[in-house]
Amino acid sequence: MSTPNGTDEPDQDPQQEVTPEGEHLEDAAPGHSEYGAELGTTDTDDETAAPAEDPTLAELLTGTARGDQAAFSLFYESTSDVVYGLALLMHAEADGAAASAQAVYQHLWDQAEARAQDLRLQTKASQTLTDEYAGFEPEISTGEAGQEAHWRPNEYELVLEWLVPLAHRIIAERFREGLAEPLPLVPVPQSEGGGVAGLPEEVLEDLLPLSDSQVQSLALTYLAGRSHQMVAQEVGAAVPSVKSRLRDAMTRLHSARLEGEQRGHEGEGDPILRAAVTADDIARGTAVNRNFTNEVSADLDKGLLTELAEAYALDAVDDAERALLDEAALTAEASTAQRWDTRVLATRRTLAEIFASHPVAPPSGLLDAVLGSVAHKEVGMGMVETAGFDAEETERQVPKAKRWMLIAAFVGVVLVGLLVWLIITAASDTRSAVEADEDAYTIEQEMNDGGEVRAVLSEQEDVGFIEFEDVPELDGEATYQVWLLPVGESPISSLGNFTADELESDGIDVSGLAQHRMLQITVEQVRNEETPQGDTVTEVSLQVPEEG
Repeated sequence: MSTPNGTDEPDQDPQQEVTPEGEHLEDAAPGHSEYGAELGTTDTDDETAAPAEDPTLAELLTGTARGDQAAFSLFYESTSDVVYGLALLMHAEADGAAASAQAVYQHLWDQAEARAQDLRLQTKASQTLTDEYAGFEPEISTGEAGQEAHWRPNEYELVLEWLVPLAHRIIAERFREGLAEPLPLVPVPQSEGGGVAGLPEEVLEDLLPLSDSQVQSLALTYLAGRSHQMVAQEVGAAVPSVKSRLRDAMTRLHSARLEGEQRGHEGEGDPILRAAVTADDIARGTAVNRNFTNEVSADLDKGLLTELAEAYALDAVDDAERALLDEAALTAEASTAQRWDTRVLATRRTLAEIFASHPVAPPSGLLDAVLGSVAHKEVGMGMVETAGFDAEETERQVPKAKRWMLIAAFVGVVLVGLLVWLIITAASDTRSAVEADEDAYTIEQEMNDGGEVRAVLSEQEDVGFIEFEDVPELDGEATYQVWLLPVGESPISSLGNFTADELESDGIDVSGLAQHRMLQITVEQVRNEETPQGDTVTEVSLQVPEEG
């Protein structure tokens, strides 16, 4: 299982640089929330408390924070098969998987105190959200004492839903920093059927509900550790389309998992999953990107925080984008924050169900290698050496009784992140940039079946925007699907499906004009078409004509 929230930034050990500078792993999701006490444990702040006869995994991690190698070894023995199994799925070679698994446990030793606190907070967060959404169950069974009972993760599942995202984040960062070789996945061109070659056999059946483009984007981000921008460049798609595919892929996987639970458990199952897949999500279909842009900062300006939850949980964002999303979640209204929490947690649970359910016993000497590498270190000292990316509880007024984990020394990083956010946001305001260009080129034309289009293009800024008026409403399930036709032989990209109201209210922003020759809009009866199938209602040239 996976968790609401990752954890704080791993230390950058000289020999195992597992995370990028200036980034934190606590993730602004449910695990930031207060909901606090340790599951099934004694008060770990009380140094005089007698140890439990059969310590929980959380207690073992707390023992590790006190420098107890025996507790650390027991924690390793209980969880390393899942971590190593995930690493094997993600790496090109078994040696690389072993090295990354070692890096994960070295981080747990170095950051044991913060990780133990993080686990306690996330455990309670997960339980509380699950209980809050128990009303989504179609049927709730009754326990012996007459109390309503519903599905709840057990202690082992709660630990794994915290540990798996942490392990994935560390592995993905090792890939991006060139410290490990990812699984060699090869995107298949649309002309040859689409999808991706080289997927592990273990996950093929789980990915059947997805379209080829969704499998492509999901596999390249989660298994190969790419960011969504890297995927867009690799497969020749627009960045907004990749964001849309990641979100829609997770909606389909959630739905498939819900159907499986209903068949296997007579309607009982994970309330978080039911809450994450709302009627609105299903009704809108797939590929509706709510007018995603090329920049996360611009998406946030448009109010698309929760729409980015899946990309965030997939670790498909870069360092600066993660900081922006963390801050946006921390300052969001209560209802938006809870929706974000729920979607991040649901995504991580579903991902773990698919990718972390293939445990493999690690090499016999791996624990000795970990202990050998940490034997000379003071536990937790890494936190001091890196100016502390560690958690403390920070009160948040709304929602009530919710606290988010923040790092004491991370306050300065947040302030820097806010400054970067403001700079990026200002730089990425497409319309302001276009309107500031005195040489911007304007196109005004009518749509085939009624409606007017106005496009303003800036060759200098390589961006433009398109506005719509009096767009005809469509009957039934039909929607307008927007396409970018590339220059050259790159595949066509979808910007998503829109209603008439959405086109009129939001318009379309386009970046990278030089790479696209035309914007096309078709009427499609089926959402998320891979290529245009319906009637064309308008085509707008994106190439600014030469003077004269």
